[in-house]
Amino acid sequence: MKLNQELTELLNSQSSTKTIIGFLKRLPEGKLTKHENPQSHLCTYFGAYDPKAKEVFIGHHKKSGLWLFNGGHVDEGEEALRETVIREIGEEWGLDGTDFEIKSPEFFTITPIDNPTKQTCTMHYDVWHFIAVDKNSFKPDETKLSEEFHEAGWKTVAEARKLVSAENNEATLLAIKFLEDKYFV
Repeated sequence: MKLNQELTELLNSQSSTKTIIGFLKRLPEGKLTKHENPQSHLCTYFGAYDPKAKEVFIGHHKKSGLWLFNGGHVDEGEEALRETVIREIGEEWGLDGTDFEIKSPEFFTITPIDNPTKQTCTMHYDVWHFIAVDKNSFKPDETKLSEEFHEAGWKTVAEARKLVSAENNEATLLAIKFLEDKYFV
């Protein structure tokens, strides 16, 4: 499977951490999509950020109840992470994903899920893409956003951190810190 190979190469190029080791242990099991394994599978996030304004685009997700960046599950038949991001941008932002510079994933988290009344998932292996945009020209489709989010919008790092920490969402807090350290210096 191309996706497994892509991820293995990416992860092997990273510094060895508990998360990277967890991913590398999970990949040989296969069945990486939600369809193949409803409990433990890959998710991809595509976090929009404005490097000049030093703000992030996050929303209050309906199903999880958490403040999150946009993202979604890797679907069956998707052979590259980029395919998932392009599809998800269309589904969640209502925009053409090929209009964005989608770099290789830069960040990885493993998230336990405990929301049995709304999600069958118990573990997400999260692959993070960060997409630089100008917040003044970034115009996602409000109708698409409202399908998954109670509200979504631009937040400073401090505002985002406050919203996310109130929800006890470690992966999103780590992603905000990553963005702040790498792109908001």
